[in-house]
Amino acid sequence: MMFESLRVQSESYMVHKSFPQQLKKRIFKYYDYKYNNKFFSEQEVLGTLSEHLKMEVLLYSCRNLIQRVHAFKGLTRSDVGCILAQLKQEIFVPGDTILNSTEDTGCIYFILLGTCGIITLRGKEVIHIEDGDFFGNILEPKEFGAENILYSVLALEMVEVYKLEPEDLNYCARTHPRIKDKLESIEKAKYRRYINLFRAEDDEDTTGDILRELRKKKILEQGLHRSLFE
Repeated sequence: MMFESLRVQSESYMVHKSFPQQLKKRIFKYYDYKYNNKFFSEQEVLGTLSEHLKMEVLLYSCRNLIQRVHAFKGLTRSDVGCILAQLKQEIFVPGDTILNSTEDTGCIYFILLGTCGIITLRGKEVIHIEDGDFFGNILEPKEFGAENILYSVLALEMVEVYKLEPEDLNYCARTHPRIKDKLESIEKAKYRRYINLFRAEDDEDTTGDILRELRKKKILEQGLHRSLFE
């Protein structure tokens, strides 16, 4: 009944604000996924429990996340519990931009369910990331010569992630140093992979530019602009 009441209120609000039909569909899709026809306040429920029971509930509720996220492998129960206690759930509908590297907030996102695409500024998808992966920057890209790698992370389907804010990451790293070491190790491997992928993408784009210029006979007439090789 509470869920139906939420839908009715939302429908009235969207009609009042003259929302377009496509936006209405996205909102209801979000509700259907997030609440699954049930509505309750998790914070109110957890607020009645002891700290020990809260942690037990947290570990049980996040068992799928623990099993799927590769970064949690090898960490102790205490390490994982520290991370889980700080996470915030977020749900994205297909087409949502979850992260833009030009506006990086320093948050880390762990994917529980769904597939995302890494999209270049040219709009080309270079790789998929999915259940168990994480994204966001822990280390400075310039440490790897990756400061020029600009991309966005786009939800390709319904995506459920758990977000770790920068201050919460710092807290976890300070109290459980293994967490930082593990995430940084994975981050380094990710940057090496991204550098190779984006370099291949740039080479392909440059080749395409040259072929287009050749077809137009512009290279022989006026020379190819040096920027294409830089």
